[in-house]
Amino acid sequence: MTLGWDYPLPCRRQRAGADPYTHRLVGVLKLELKGITKRFGSLVANDHIDLVVEPGQVHCLLGENGAGKSTLMNVLYGLYDPTEGEILVDGKPVVFKDPGEAMAAGIGMVHQHFMLIPVFTVAENVALGNEATKAAGLLNLEATREKIRRISDQYGFDVDPDVLVEDLPVGVQQRVEIIKALVRDAEVLILDEPTAVLTPQETDELLDIIRQLKRDGKSIVFISHKLREVKAISDTITVIRRGKVVGQADPTASPTEPGIRHGWPHGEPDPRQGARQGR
Repeated sequence: MTLGWDYPLPCRRQRAGADPYTHRLVGVLKLELKGITKRFGSLVANDHIDLVVEPGQVHCLLGENGAGKSTLMNVLYGLYDPTEGEILVDGKPVVFKDPGEAMAAGIGMVHQHFMLIPVFTVAENVALGNEATKAAGLLNLEATREKIRRISDQYGFDVDPDVLVEDLPVGVQQRVEIIKALVRDAEVLILDEPTAVLTPQETDELLDIIRQLKRDGKSIVFISHKLREVKAISDTITVIRRGKVVGQADPTASPTEPGIRHGWPHGEPDPRQGARQGR
């Protein structure tokens, strides 16, 4: 990983008196994307995008499917190299060559399609790629189980570390993905269309989880094309259309205001109308 400073990542302060086993850290990461452009041949997926995610903020990327939201976050997460532009962490430029380097910097991502192995247990999935070992290099799953229990208790996830992932409902599988990121000390959590596969009840539970993460100092990048959810959870909305930022909006703004209107997904109802109609 190419860094703009001399100390290693992650370099984040531990809270005074915190249990070192759970690595509860102060959310201090400020994330900036400057002029990010991503081309695939003649296709421009991201066109000189600027974005700032402040510490402890829920920053929503709103736009239609195909607007370039997920591509932008895949650049941030080290899955794609940007064609142009730079990423800054706490004002210092970084280059992530792969997701492992992004995770080491405190950035985690939950993809729309989960990266879990169905025939593995929750603990085995969480440990994969981040294995704790005992003497002689033996796998120490008990340490992973304990971390899962602690995080689950802290955020009310209700996840059994020994259950097979294939036996879990989709909403709980998503919590396993969030646990994977938190076990690796993520301070910025990217959620890519997280409600696409959830029931309305699971969606409400996820929004409560996001609020808890925010209270704990985490920053959340929430990618969605569903305005009701965006307005319910966000501190800041960035609207992306055809690979470009077309506006930013306050979550209390009316859908007729310019920043929202230009990125309003076709067919998405005004949430105020939905409330009046009892939906």
